[in-house]
Amino acid sequence: MLPRVAAFAGSCLVAFASVFSAQTRNGSAPARPDFGTTDRILVLVGAEEFQPRSSGQAWGRETGIYSIGGIAAFDATLHLPSGALLTYLELDYCDTSPAEEVLVFIEDCNFLGGNCGGFAALSSNDGFAGCNYVSMDLTGYNYVVDNNVRRLRLLASTQSGSTTNQLIGAYIGYKLQVSPAPAVATFSDVPTDHPFFRFVEALSRAGITSGCGGGNFCPDAPLTRGQMAVFLAVALGLHFPN
Repeated sequence: MLPRVAAFAGSCLVAFASVFSAQTRNGSAPARPDFGTTDRILVLVGAEEFQPRSSGQAWGRETGIYSIGGIAAFDATLHLPSGALLTYLELDYCDTSPAEEVLVFIEDCNFLGGNCGGFAALSSNDGFAGCNYVSMDLTGYNYVVDNNVRRLRLLASTQSGSTTNQLIGAYIGYKLQVSPAPAVATFSDVPTDHPFFRFVEALSRAGITSGCGGGNFCPDAPLTRGQMAVFLAVALGLHFPN
């Protein structure tokens, strides 16, 4: 079955031109636990987390959520760690309508929820009919999460006004990063041109180490097992039993 041709009908959503690149979600499954800078971490945003944008719009729930009697818009807040780099967006849907579609895109706003702009749109019409998913790579947007001044949410719509258009949910993928290097060095023996400068500064500013004394870090000194225990326990926030 060939993918349906996208038909961006008029709706309360802003239509964004984007390049859709299908990926195999299982091809790069995230490692657990969720830390480190190598693996992609996937966060599920289920249909239950989406709320209608207007109290006056009619909607229902079956396999997913859908509009009743026309177009309906829904949004969900994203809860991602500051400093994370967005890498992946996926729309999960059930859509048997030949003309209408299920839409989702990321909305970036200021910390008060204003000055919003959307990017990275996905449409069920770019996938196969039925219950399926479409996805795209977000790496090119180079979007770094900053919870201090920005907030992210997913905005979605269903258009058929019936169960033939249902939003099942979405996935957002990200990678953790080491923070950028500061302009001024904290330790006299790890200057700004030192090959480990960025990483030493990240440890220091995270409160994991205060160096070896005298304003130095001693980057070439051996690390004892006790010192390693401090580094790991502080960095990972260990240990609180459930």
